[in-house]
This record gives sequence, structure tokens and C-alpha cells, in this order.
Amino acid sequence: MKISYLIPEFPGQTHIWIWREISHLREWGIEIDIFSTQRPSLNVKANHKFSTDAEQETYYLWKQNLFNLFTDSFWAIFTHPLGFLKCIFLALTINIDTRPKLRLTLPLIFISCVLAREISKRNIEHLHCHSCANSAILAMMVKRLTGTPYSLTLNANIEWWGGAMKEKFSDAKFTIAIAKWLFEQIQQDYPNLREEQVVLGRIGVDTKKWICPTKNQHHRVFHIISVGRLHPSKGHIYLIQAVKSLVDLGEQIELTIIGAGSESENLMLLVNELQLSDTVQFIGSQSEEEIIKYMQQANAFVLSSHAEPLGVVYMEAMSMQLPTIGTNAGGVPEIISNGDDGLLVEARNHQALAEAIASLIRNPQLCLKLGQNARQKIIQNFDSRIGAATLYQCIFGSLPNDYLPLRATDVT
Repeated sequence: MKISYLIPEFPGQTHIWIWREISHLREWGIEIDIFSTQRPSLNVKANHKFSTDAEQETYYLWKQNLFNLFTDSFWAIFTHPLGFLKCIFLALTINIDTRPKLRLTLPLIFISCVLAREISKRNIEHLHCHSCANSAILAMMVKRLTGTPYSLTLNANIEWWGGAMKEKFSDAKFTIAIAKWLFEQIQQDYPNLREEQVVLGRIGVDTKKWICPTKNQHHRVFHIISVGRLHPSKGHIYLIQAVKSLVDLGEQIELTIIGAGSESENLMLLVNELQLSDTVQFIGSQSEEEIIKYMQQANAFVLSSHAEPLGVVYMEAMSMQLPTIGTNAGGVPEIISNGDDGLLVEARNHQALAEAIASLIRNPQLCLKLGQNARQKIIQNFDSRIGAATLYQCIFGSLPNDYLPLRATDVT
């Protein structure tokens, strides 16, 4: 079977875990074509090593020239007239949140014709959609035009995806929820879905790549790293305030923040206001390889996010054997067991965050214990091959022939 992926604005900086999934499936012999709604903007485009090759192989649905839209629409009308009428009906009746809805749904008909024709020409038998928003509606229309089944990955709060979730989930062959709390919410809110239509599928990190060759040693200055978009939901403001509290107590500490986003100016102003310009460093968005290098030099990883559906970056830090601090919000407690393989603090509480960081600074043995346990946890539960194998099984009905879960001895 040949399958395709539909990923909005691919490749984006946050799409690294999707690329891992694609790479593992290809290693297992699956042929995959990649489609995207449109090219990523400069502030979204990935800095990772895979980005250039991924962009070159991706077929972008928009903006198409008028000739392609015209010919592909006529192809759909004359080869799949009933399916085309079903797409019109779907556009008129689907109850999405956007108003006026027809301004959004009617143009999707013509884009779906482009995607449907490409899928037919390439003999693609399954479409996997890494979005539950407008791309899911495109997948629904393609199914009506060609009969091609589709599946979804739900990687954030259900209410964020624009509505009509019952229709999107019911029409899909299956939906993979990346976190247990999302899986349980689908089951609770949509009880009429068949059991096989809702699957818990962990996303993860390549633990063969995210590995620290040497144990992190304590130096005179305790170096913290944080990775995440500069967005209010990531809680960088609380981490900066926590660092200020520790500096005022005389702790020798440095903070490096990797990421870009709308909060950049506000966070830099806060750093200057708190007189932390020699303590806090912003280095912008970085490639996967550069982030690994920074983590190898750090003593701890901290991200004080208060709206994290799961949190791949925590997995990456833990795979690097870094003592990790997160918040007890969203899906983070599914990754970190407080006191065993990391520390959890209350979200939006800079004082609790400062106390947790201080406990790491003053207790090297705790750092060592958390780091070792963290890596074991990620290998066993969040290696990226696990999630890819789940998707493979959902599509093909069995695990890959050469798939074996990793053991700690395989990647040390």
C-alpha cells in the first residue's frame, strides 16, 4: 500500500516529530508522498537539517494556478460527479466554528479536487492527516471524490480545531490521540465512535540520536536550557522570574532560551527590567543538531508551559539524560513522574519553580538520579519508533516485520 501525508505549512519548526514518524515508516518499507496546504512562512519554516529536502519533495496545494484549479475541478466533475456533489453538500452543511463558514468551506472544494487528482494519479490508498482543522475537511472531501480512506492525528485540545469534530472523527478510519487525556476525552465526548476509531499513539523522540555522550557535571555556574516558542503559553516569563529569585539569593546561574515567536520583545524587556541581561540569553530558533549540542552542555532543562498537550521537548531533554522540570499542566504529567524521573511544579508559579531549580543546584545526586531514570522512561515509553509502529499497525493491521521495541542496552 502507498500512503500519503497531509501536513499544513510543512515543514514547520515544530514538525520534527512528524518527520521522525515518516522516516521510521520509510525505514520499514512504506512509500509515502507528502502534501501540504501551503509553504511555511519564514517565521514558521523549520531550521532542521531535513527541511530543504522535505520542502522539495512536498506537493503544495495552494496557491495553485487558475489553470490547474480549472482542469482538476473539471476532472472531478466528469469522473466523480456524485462525489463532487457530496463535497458541495459537505461544504454547505458541516458545522464549523468559522463564520461566515461558506467563505472557508466552498474554496476547499476546489483544493480537494487538486488533492484528489494527485492521489488518483499516484495510486495512493490511504491519506493520513496531521491536522484536525481545515485539512481534515479536505480529507473528508477527498474521500467523497475518490473513496480514499483517511486518518487523523489529534495533537492538541479538541476545541482548538475549528468545530465539527464529531463529523471529522466519525468519517475517519481512525484517529490517533497523542496523549491519554485526549484519548479519554474523545471516548467521553464521542461515545458512538467504534473502538478501533480511537487509538492512543504516543509521539516521541529518536533516542538513538538524542543521547548525551557524557554525564552532565556541575560547574561553578549552573546552566539551564529551555526550548519552546516564545509564546505566552510556554510560560517563559515565570522561568525568568524564577531565575531572578535565585540570582537574588546568590546562586550562580545561567539560562539559555531557544525559540522564536511573538513574545520575543516582551521577554527581552522583562530581562532588561530585572537586570538579567548577563544571565539570560536568547538565541532564537535552532536546528535539531544545534539543540542537541546546547543540551549536552546544560545542567538541567526547564519549561514552565501551562498549555502543553504532551510536550516532545521534555522527551528530548529527558532522552539526553538531563534533569528536567515541567509543570503539572496538560499532558506533561504523562511524561514526568515527579521525584522519580523529573520534577513537576504548579503552572504559573515562579516561586515553586525557583525552589525546584534550587533543589537541583544543591543536590548533584538528585540530578544524576533524575537524569538516569528519565532516559530509561523515554526509551521504554516515548521512543519515536513506538508511535510510528502504532500508526503502521492501524493502517496495515500488523506491526512492521522488523520492529522490536528498544531496550536501554540498545541505545546506551
